[in-house]
Amino acid sequence: MFTVESVTNPIFGNADGTAITAAVKFAEFTEVHPFTATTWDSEEHGRLLHARILSGEFGPIGAYVPPAETPSPEATMPQPAVTGAQTL
Repeated sequence: MFTVESVTNPIFGNADGTAITAAVKFAEFTEVHPFTATTWDSEEHGRLLHARILSGEFGPIGAYVPPAETPSPEATMPQPAVTGAQTL
């Protein structure tokens, strides 16, 4: 299990609040890493960190912002013009 030294910029990662993304400094690493803590994490430190962030220990949690919808590449491709039916 990893030891949390600091957590900054927590933001809800989904609409139901079961995922929270933050910048986390673990004692076992020299760098700060992006981390998503969830209620269903297979590792105990992820579940515990989610509960600690949700409790307000690391300050307010930013609101979830859904990703912008982007059209598929097929939707933006020009379609060929058909001028008449062809037969074999």
